[in-house]
Amino acid sequence: MSNSISYDQKTVALLVVDMQESLRDEVIDIVPNVQSIIKTCHEKEIPVFWTQHGHRNLQFDGGAVGRWWGEGSIKWGSEKWKILRELQPLISRSSTSIDILDFVIKNKTRYDAFYNTELDSLLNSLGIETLIISGAETNLCCEATARSGFDHDYNIIFLKDATATENEEMHKATLRNLKYGVAKISTVTEVIEWLDKR
Repeated sequence: MSNSISYDQKTVALLVVDMQESLRDEVIDIVPNVQSIIKTCHEKEIPVFWTQHGHRNLQFDGGAVGRWWGEGSIKWGSEKWKILRELQPLISRSSTSIDILDFVIKNKTRYDAFYNTELDSLLNSLGIETLIISGAETNLCCEATARSGFDHDYNIIFLKDATATENEEMHKATLRNLKYGVAKISTVTEVIEWLDKR
């Protein structure tokens, strides 16, 4: 695929994956970039989706993820489950005649944000064809969601400077793998320039 983005800007949505307090140390450096792409999407009335990963009871909703992380799993409703205070979903906009609400997926219990959530049905109901992915962690939830989104037939744009994980090696490995056959790897600046043509 060429460096330029050729998808239809009218059928795009942004997904902000698991930017939660539990991952603050890993994602704090990308917060300004995530804020920037969210701001652009809000200004252009592009739907913004958020996910919050968490478990109410590992015995019942943990599955393999719960067994892997055990007590390190994020407890639903806890302080660590909350979205970073620097990044809050838009509740409404009073300057327009129509309130614009972000979509918050609060029942995510697997790396893949499509698994047992309403994400796919919501995207379909809005006619979304292209999904911009930002958030954490690059090599776990963001990668799993990108692959699943691709298998759900969405065009995937993966923001290399608005995703983060524990170390640069894992981050770069995911970017290389996704670029080969799953996602268009882009920067926030590139995507904003593309959206300006909307």
